[in-house]
Amino acid sequence: MEERDVTIFCDYHPDKRAVWFCSNCDLDYCENCIAHRTVEQYGKKKVFYRCPKCDGEGERHSAENIIVPFWNRLPKFFLYPFKLQPLILMIALSLAATIFSRAGLFTFLIHFAVWGVLLKYSFAALKSTAQGSLSPPRITPETISNEFGIVFKQLGIYIVIGFVFFKVAVSAGIFVGLVFAGLAILSIPAMVIVLVASNSLIHALNPVVFVGMAWRIGWGYLLMYLFYTLLGAAPVVLGQMVISHLPFELQRFLFTMAKSYYLIVSYHLMGYVVFQYHEEIGYEVDFEEQALPEEAANPEGEKDWDLLNRANMLVKEGKLDEAIGCLKGDPGALTANPVVAERFYNLLKTRERFPEMVEHAKPHMDLLAKGNQKEKLCEVLLESLSHNPAFTPAPFTLFKAAGVLNETGKFKEAVQAYDRFIKANSNHNMIPKAYFLAAGIINEKLKDPRKASGILRGIIKKHPGHEMIPHVERYLGQIKLAS
Repeated sequence: MEERDVTIFCDYHPDKRAVWFCSNCDLDYCENCIAHRTVEQYGKKKVFYRCPKCDGEGERHSAENIIVPFWNRLPKFFLYPFKLQPLILMIALSLAATIFSRAGLFTFLIHFAVWGVLLKYSFAALKSTAQGSLSPPRITPETISNEFGIVFKQLGIYIVIGFVFFKVAVSAGIFVGLVFAGLAILSIPAMVIVLVASNSLIHALNPVVFVGMAWRIGWGYLLMYLFYTLLGAAPVVLGQMVISHLPFELQRFLFTMAKSYYLIVSYHLMGYVVFQYHEEIGYEVDFEEQALPEEAANPEGEKDWDLLNRANMLVKEGKLDEAIGCLKGDPGALTANPVVAERFYNLLKTRERFPEMVEHAKPHMDLLAKGNQKEKLCEVLLESLSHNPAFTPAPFTLFKAAGVLNETGKFKEAVQAYDRFIKANSNHNMIPKAYFLAAGIINEKLKDPRKASGILRGIIKKHPGHEMIPHVERYLGQIKLAS
């Protein structure tokens, strides 16, 4: 399927659509490249987007270039209900439908309330998505209760369709009635979209309005309807093939979950189609209030994110030394942000600036140890030692690296790391434990019980009152018995 226009991609990430461009630099940027500046104005935070090269104001590309066609992001629609908010709602409503399963007026009212709440949340998801928000709406009293009448209006759509079908079938025959029913069912998504956009049942039932909207969307509407139909049939198929073979309570719970899941997916899909074709159908979208695309995120903070962007752009331009200088200009980020620290380390290694690489390895290893990145921790330690045999990280970091080396089967390197820890930290309270762990590796992995026994006797002699002594004596006895 071809898109409606030539897509512009980021100059630094050719696989990502450009969201911004700088007319001064003549460059296009994706959301991961543009610089962000958050300013608080009148009690509200406002984000300004700046060119990372000249710091000029970024200009947003047209919506057609920003919005990914819905057929290119179908897998993400199915992940939408698995976010925390809709998942909690689906589980709660399914439990309610399962608990109140006996026939009766009260049960009917409970089930009506369950589907009313679910339908209202689905409408909220549609409306939110139509404005470009790709995250599910939060569950709040306003989300569930505000404009709840829209639920009854959608029921009104079905009632009117059923009534007109009956009249047509009686007056013109069942065949004509079925033709009408088929066309009406094909129009239901369009009616729902009009209902959400206008909050008017009369507009939603007006053929001039909903047919005109579907016509302006074009073949994309037919493709959406195909997926809408498949989503509607999915719970029935799943129920017959899988759920029907399970215990009754579990059947009801899972069937309600399945219907809830596919309903939310369907309404999210319809909302995205409105978003994608908002210009064709005249639906107003406020792009200034939306964060697009959904991949745009800044988990490390604006300042560090912009720093990485500038460095990455210099790397793309082949200016590696300038990228190193760029990162080096912010020492705080190098010692506090693991992503920045790793980027700096790798650039130094690529440029073979090994003395600087080894010097930076200490704070880099500290961040790796805190983040429990075991494989990288050992890799940096061994690389640094290969370029500077005297390299010694911080005590905590070195001790942890020794343990990881042992876990990964690098037994000789682990013993050497413990030995380095002991020599570099002669008064540290972990010295007896380092000796003990090294002795265990030497005995069990390197098969040298004589050397291990000597180390253990040395611990008892040098540290007689240490809390490790009972463990040392017990293990020494086991070695003697085995030998």
